[in-house]
Amino acid sequence: MPTLTLRGWGFLAASVVLFVLAPILGQREIAFAASASLTLPLLSFALVAARRPKLTVVRRFSPETASAGTDCEVILSIQNWGFAPTPAALWYDDAVAPLKRSSVATLPALPSFRALETDRPRVTTVRYLIESPRRGVHSVGPFWVRFGDPFGLATRRFSVGATDSITVTPEVETLSRGSFRLPSGDGQAMQSRRPSASGEQDVIARKYQTGDSIRRVHWPATARHSELMVRQDDQHSDHEAVVVLDNRLDSFVHIRRGRSDKAQSDTFEWAVSMAVSIGLHLLHEGYRTVFVESHDPAPPHSNERASDGPDELLLRGAHARLGPEHPPLAVSDIVADAGRVSGELPPLFAVLGDIDDQSLDALTRAASASSSALAFVVHDAPKVSAESAPEWAQQLCERLTQSGWTTRLVSPMDTPSSVWEPDTARIAR
Repeated sequence: MPTLTLRGWGFLAASVVLFVLAPILGQREIAFAASASLTLPLLSFALVAARRPKLTVVRRFSPETASAGTDCEVILSIQNWGFAPTPAALWYDDAVAPLKRSSVATLPALPSFRALETDRPRVTTVRYLIESPRRGVHSVGPFWVRFGDPFGLATRRFSVGATDSITVTPEVETLSRGSFRLPSGDGQAMQSRRPSASGEQDVIARKYQTGDSIRRVHWPATARHSELMVRQDDQHSDHEAVVVLDNRLDSFVHIRRGRSDKAQSDTFEWAVSMAVSIGLHLLHEGYRTVFVESHDPAPPHSNERASDGPDELLLRGAHARLGPEHPPLAVSDIVADAGRVSGELPPLFAVLGDIDDQSLDALTRAASASSSALAFVVHDAPKVSAESAPEWAQQLCERLTQSGWTTRLVSPMDTPSSVWEPDTARIAR
């Protein structure tokens, strides 16, 4: 419904005062002024109530998938399908927390739609930036427009269109090479291309990067370019690696107990960021990466469980949620499947909360079926030293270490790149 502005209420208050003063002062002119002061806001109210603009809005995001902690541009295409033009108005685009709605801005006048002259009305485009502080799938909209009368005495707000969803992927960091020894010998699961018919190696050379094996130096390309070049070989499609993300609510009970939801949420957000960073690092190293969650809908031997590419991995991280189900971390069969496909024992990585005994047994069996196993135990202690970690985290690290895992105690105060380095993280041997 329309509402009166502060000016409109002022006119009404003035009309009441003038109606009271008119008989006291005995001036008929004051009664006429009181009538005019009352009529104007009522006419403005009726005019705004009768205006029903036919607007449509199409919302687009650039980029379509945002990254947590970055800004995303929202592009709104507005059209007026009514026979009457719309005056200038105020607008803002709503959003659901943790996103914030746009600031109020001015929408220019929209021309009327002439069906005999054009098939579609003219498009008016407005843009704004929205900050995406946390990963997930968030709702943006609806689009709100506020019209007023020419005198500024009444106003009316109404929504246009529905909401749209924007996918925000987790924050990821580039992990250094060589911090954790992968089983391929030179840090990559790569194979050289076969010699071509002419007998020359069909390889692509690229610039040397820190961590590249000296055995991969391509000397002819180095001589041509006068700088160190290495072979960029084909990826070996059989090598696989497994990344496990613990997303069971029970695993974070100790972290959540006695603390706010924000503390618990931040801890899980860090776990997602770490798991996705590891997965992207393995993909860059040439591994077919299998990303596993605690209550993954695909059964262990299902053909639906395929390796994830970079885009799929980021989307998996964006949709990761703490689940109410409490199944054990049954990853031993997944690791065994990866080994049967590649013919080699796959490396295994896990980002864990406070797991139960069943999950610990499953991880023990999985470690025996993998070439190397690295676990990050996430706690929320304010300090990162091993002595300041909660007792449950220290005990879990000890038990994982005894079962063949390399374990690192981490907290949300760390960065994924720092705990990936062995000299800055506490490693249980």
